[in-house]
This record gives sequence, structure tokens and C-alpha cells, in this order.
Amino acid sequence: MAPSQLAPFPLLAEMVRNRFGTAEVIRMTDETKKRLSSQARWNNSNPKAMWAHSALRSAIRKGLIQRCACEVCGAEPADGHHDDYDRPMQVRWLCRLHHREAHKKGRAA
Repeated sequence: MAPSQLAPFPLLAEMVRNRFGTAEVIRMTDETKKRLSSQARWNNSNPKAMWAHSALRSAIRKGLIQRCACEVCGAEPADGHHDDYDRPMQVRWLCRLHHREAHKKGRAA
């Protein structure tokens, strides 16, 4: 498979910048996966969540959505919490503390 065919599959390939500053695709081997940070591994294994986060960031940047205060305590800044990654613009605004609690409750259920 040519490197250009691997690009859409984050589990098989990763875009990297070479020493000349141009992007190239490398094949993800077991050794490469071991060197990835835990955040990079999570990103690779959760493409739908990454898509939803990216879509929300883009909408905020374009002014289509405004950040709000935490729905629970009113604190700012607040993070957008997706209950359903298929609906990237439907978020609950939660401060970091309540966002973590929402994820803990989701894992326990």
C-alpha cells in the first residue's frame, strides 16, 4: 500500500514532519505505537471523538458557537462535554471539575 493510501487511516499511519518541514506519512509499527504518548494513543483509537472535538473547535473559532459558563456551578472557563459524538455541536458546558465527574459517572455506568 502506498503511503498516500495510508493517510486516512490513523491506526495505520501518522503524519509527521520530516527534517525539511514537509509532511510525510509513516507506517505505524508496534515499535512506533509504543513510543506514542498516552494522549496520542487515545487520539488514534477514538477517531469519532477527535472529529467531534475538531468540529466544535472550528465552530467556536468561526463564531458559530459561543462558550458558556459551567452548567453546574457557573464557573468559567468551561469545556464542551459531548454526550454523543455523532452530534458534535450538541455539548454541555462544564468546568474541569464537573467535566471529570461526568466522565467518571459515564465509566461507572
